[in-house]
Amino acid sequence: MTSTSNSPETQNSIFHAAQKGNVDDIIYFVSKSQSPNSQGCGGYTPLHIACAFGHKDAVRTLLVHGGDPEQKTEDGKTARDVAEGKGFTEIVELIEGGEWKVERGEYAQYDADFRLLAQTCLLRF
Repeated sequence: MTSTSNSPETQNSIFHAAQKGNVDDIIYFVSKSQSPNSQGCGGYTPLHIACAFGHKDAVRTLLVHGGDPEQKTEDGKTARDVAEGKGFTEIVELIEGGEWKVERGEYAQYDADFRLLAQTCLLRF
């Protein structure tokens, strides 16, 4: 299991980037196939770690790149739970708000379906 300690193997990982809030490094590690959903010590993911340290931009980046806000730690906490427990209300609102889903492309199919429906309706007039 991957650890989030300061050991040499984690200094250059998505976990370390999440802890430091380094968005550029998070993007780099995701591009190198480090999953934003990989679990480290206690089942914490990079998303949980970014939430614990209050790094809102890192949280958004992890979400956009596939981080699962519903994934739980070994003690049953979601990333939202971690942010709420630390008092980071802006991060809680970010996770709940879902704007990141648009950036991730989760609404792309709904948008395409809506456009098709709108075109069909307009053709009737």
